[in-house]
Amino acid sequence: MSEEANIPERRDNVRQTELAPNLNKLFLKAESAMEVRNWSYAVSLIQAILTKEPGFLEGRKRLRMAAIKEKEGKRGLKMGGESLKVMKLQTQVKKDPLKVIELLEKEVLATDPHNAQGNELLYEAAMAAGLDSTAGFALQTVIDGDPDNIKFYHKLGDFYMSREIFDKAAEIFGKIVEKNRSDLEATKKYKDATARGSIASQKWDSSGDWRDLLKDKDQAKDLESQGRAAMTPEMLQAQAESLLAEYSADQNNLDVTKRLASTYEQLEEFETSLQFYEWALHLSNNDPALEKKVGSIRETVNAAYLESLRKFVEENPDHPDIEQHRQQLEEVEKSQMAGLIAESQERVDRNPTDNELRYELGSRLFKAGQFRDAIQHLQMAKRSPNLRIKVMSLLGQCYERMGMTDLAAGQFEEAISELTGMDETKKDLLYNLGLLYEKLGDHTKYLEALKQIYAVDYSYRDVAERVEKSYG
Repeated sequence: MSEEANIPERRDNVRQTELAPNLNKLFLKAESAMEVRNWSYAVSLIQAILTKEPGFLEGRKRLRMAAIKEKEGKRGLKMGGESLKVMKLQTQVKKDPLKVIELLEKEVLATDPHNAQGNELLYEAAMAAGLDSTAGFALQTVIDGDPDNIKFYHKLGDFYMSREIFDKAAEIFGKIVEKNRSDLEATKKYKDATARGSIASQKWDSSGDWRDLLKDKDQAKDLESQGRAAMTPEMLQAQAESLLAEYSADQNNLDVTKRLASTYEQLEEFETSLQFYEWALHLSNNDPALEKKVGSIRETVNAAYLESLRKFVEENPDHPDIEQHRQQLEEVEKSQMAGLIAESQERVDRNPTDNELRYELGSRLFKAGQFRDAIQHLQMAKRSPNLRIKVMSLLGQCYERMGMTDLAAGQFEEAISELTGMDETKKDLLYNLGLLYEKLGDHTKYLEALKQIYAVDYSYRDVAERVEKSYG
């Protein structure tokens, strides 16, 4: 019997809703423990879950976050011995990768969550166990802890390329190029990932009709070799005409309908695109991905209509019927927002455990000024590791609008503490926090927040003016 035969069946990227009832109950306990900052208890609970369900990626993300928070409280302590533990576990990867993952979580990553050697072994063990999502997460964890670790950027980029996740690969290689313009390997891979992503999104292959739209075949080869195989508007229009001919022959062909909708979307003919996406949604028996796409395109169409009304009102103040047009604009704004909220509420009612839908509903309620209603949905969406930062930013703004300044500050500060690098999200959070402290009359904390932005981005909003003014 081979060693592989001894590996029990496992599932990759298991969702919370797919957990066994007893494990889901444990996870909710862990969430509660994290809310009260009982990090060590949360760690022990999630470790128990992952022993039974090692493919529960959301749980692993929460485990790592709890371990990071737990470590922050023990900065003066030196754990040590991690390298030796990793070396011992290295020899067991092929024999029992799931056991290696379990021991790594408990003996290394629980006390040193960003440990490069431990996460690299977690990557190898996860790959051996067929847990690709965990493998990618292990590499990303090292980068989060050490943003200048180019080796792991390359490794993560190659990981995404090998799985044909070209948008993620392009993002990673693009970051390497930003850090080091002389990295020719990363530059080449960035172009390759971008080009292959464009091809994959259009379902082009070696016999794709886009090549026939180029009169010069040598030009087509040149575009491919340089990783710049992007379609021009003329090529997209020709593709639309070709697909329309297929569509006329069979209007119930789902694939052709989706490709037509996508082509018109790229041509920015959104109203036509929406018609085809809506028909594709009908043909697919309400595929959730298509439902989201329909909602997104409809929002774009509605926004364009609103903008045209606003522009007319702004540019024609002396029009004899201007008041009527202003009233129409106000009614359309209210009607569209009510429709979006109703649409989101219906999706949440159908999928109450989907945190992304909760966030969407909370965001729309926030835009409508319904802050109290938004809060309950945002608080639930906060449980998602992928949404936490965005949710806390929006929650803070809800609390601020309702005059709950201490709660608002708490959300902004918690979100900031979970961000390592100074990206646009962190700048926005610091800016909002600074203005909040300005309202509260705390000039020291107000400047402290804005100076963090000033130190890395002089041109961000009016930060330079505010900070320099403080020096008189």
